[in-house]
Amino acid sequence: MRTKRIGKWLLEPELRMHLNNAEDLSWLLEDGSITQKISGMAIFQLEIIRDQLGLASMNEYWALGLFPQPVRVREVILSGNNQPMVYAKSIIPFSTSSKGYPELEKIGSKPLGDLIFTSDLFIKESRMFAPFIKHGDPSKVWGRRTNYSVQGYPFSIMEVFL
Repeated sequence: MRTKRIGKWLLEPELRMHLNNAEDLSWLLEDGSITQKISGMAIFQLEIIRDQLGLASMNEYWALGLFPQPVRVREVILSGNNQPMVYAKSIIPFSTSSKGYPELEKIGSKPLGDLIFTSDLFIKESRMFAPFIKHGDPSKVWGRRTNYSVQGYPFSIMEVFL
């Protein structure tokens, strides 16, 4: 599933100026696991679209404070009752999975949130929000990019709420 950002990244106060839908805000501002939120209302499924070494966008490198380099790019769809609910894209530098938290290499088909929210080693560094469109669908949806660190090594997760 392809999504395209159609606006600039916003901080939370700016998001609240552009969006006042309480349900959308509850998803975007969720501090807990999105996996758990979906699981609490539906039968959860995770579909891996891509999980391999690749290149990130310049914006993604910039957000993590990295020079361009091969990184692990993991794209998944989180569904509830077979209905796609979230497109997620993780950018995981090699140093993060090799030195910061080696279990990231072994995540397989598990949700990344299962690691992040069960260990105190993961620290949320920043979160920004932006509007997106889905490929072939002109309606606007919202997403967020959260930058984390684990043992001082960065990675990011972008989630677009479908």
